[in-house]
Amino acid sequence: MKAFLKSGFSNPLAPFILIFALIILTTLIVSNIKTTMETEAAKKTEFAAKNSLMVDPSLATGIPDEPKNTDLSKPDVQYLTAAALADWARGDFNAAEDKFRTILVFHPNNPVALSHLGALLHHRGDYKNAELMFRRQTLFFPSDPNAHMNLGTVLAKQNKFKEAIQVSKRSLELDPSNAATALSVAKIHSLANNKNTAMDYFRRAANILGPGIVESSWDPAFDNIRDLPEFRSIIREAEKNK
Repeated sequence: MKAFLKSGFSNPLAPFILIFALIILTTLIVSNIKTTMETEAAKKTEFAAKNSLMVDPSLATGIPDEPKNTDLSKPDVQYLTAAALADWARGDFNAAEDKFRTILVFHPNNPVALSHLGALLHHRGDYKNAELMFRRQTLFFPSDPNAHMNLGTVLAKQNKFKEAIQVSKRSLELDPSNAATALSVAKIHSLANNKNTAMDYFRRAANILGPGIVESSWDPAFDNIRDLPEFRSIIREAEKNK
């Protein structure tokens, strides 16, 4: 290296070689930074694709099973539900919606059809009609915490934060130890820019989930509180305990 530097003073090409080396080094640094940013963005996108505010609609609680179908003039609820979910998995949302609505024609109070149709409409971005499904579900099954949480979710999607917060609090009253519910309430408060309250519920969920809170933290709903020192501290501590 010393010999190279010494000879560089008498070599007219030396400045150009150094500049070229600096350009390569700068390009590598910028490329690495860009790759890191793209990786973080990809994680957020992947998480958002797999996890919305929606609580799993299949987890209805305290609801009796649908009576066995003895009337052959009515559709088989279990068969139609399975077929609708298969349509949904294939991306045929119209067919899935038709089947869920067929169930509700004959069984207007069916909790599985109401919750899944609400979730499907939510997935399609039809928040107003999803709200109607979840309102019906909370009316028929007021003790189901997931119905209240999903209603709170679609209300938040429509910026109806005041009612969304009230509904989500009811969900927590019904199931206070549910981490998914606490997370959803934290998201709603974050979206409403209630940062301190959002952190309270986020901390509550972290205490239940432990290291599992790390993946949940990628949800874009937490962007309003992501830079808070306590939020970062919780994530750092959770990553240490992985």
